[in-house]
Amino acid sequence: MALSYGQADAGQRMKVGENMGSSRPDRASGTQKARAGVKSCLRTVEVINFFMGVSAPVRTTKVSEALGIPNSSADEILRTLSVSGFLSYNAVSKLYSPSYKLVANVRTIERNFFGEDAIAGLMADLRAETGATVIVTQQNDCWVDPVALVTGDWVEQDERYPAEMVCHVGNMWRPSTNFAAAMLTRHSNVQLADLTMRTQQMGIGPDGPSMFEALVDKVERTRARGYAVHRRNGASPVDSIAIPLIVTHAASPHAIGVVGPRLFSCEADEKRIARTVQQVTSRHLDRLNGVSATAH
Repeated sequence: MALSYGQADAGQRMKVGENMGSSRPDRASGTQKARAGVKSCLRTVEVINFFMGVSAPVRTTKVSEALGIPNSSADEILRTLSVSGFLSYNAVSKLYSPSYKLVANVRTIERNFFGEDAIAGLMADLRAETGATVIVTQQNDCWVDPVALVTGDWVEQDERYPAEMVCHVGNMWRPSTNFAAAMLTRHSNVQLADLTMRTQQMGIGPDGPSMFEALVDKVERTRARGYAVHRRNGASPVDSIAIPLIVTHAASPHAIGVVGPRLFSCEADEKRIARTVQQVTSRHLDRLNGVSATAH
């Protein structure tokens, strides 16, 4: 149940969003239809993501070639972003580069929703304390989305793990990964049932009623323990601990956790790592959620 999210970065820089690797796949026919209707919006996001991977001004043709989109489409998006002030444009050289307005606006969003650089600080501290790769995920409807990664001992190879929040194994539903299990602890049983039904409607799992009790039991045990664990096995070469990350201004649950090739070798090690993750995370929660030190 451990997660493999994107190629690891060099050093210990935090990676965010699409910069962590390939975007989410089209996972169900409904998703494909929705994406077909918002192609221009998706391409705009892809253009912004493109600038996360370069460090010099570029021409329209470079963006078009890198993203595999028509030159006319790239030109239209770049011009729109430039007119909006999010890109700067040199009419003589015909080069585009990001505007600081884009950076400033993103930082304002980070301050309003994530306590400025609180998550970056939290992830850096966890990396320093454990030596492991640190991952933050969010629930996006029926899916687990990676949102940030700081590279540690583990570098993804060819492992692939489920992206669904829940999966159907045998005749029962279960959390797809330990990160999913950590986020599911934020849900009531009614919400878990609703999530399972929405997942079925997307064509994942069998049609009709199926055993739901195992999912509830797994989530309840994770909630009582305070963390979700994955132990390395023949199919998955890593250990992982994940806990819920309380982000009060977010629309959906988050989780934070560590992943490494040999994080623990016994139950005592597992509990020690889990306590470290919980304690380090606790130190950052007030700042993350906008609670000042003077409020205590």
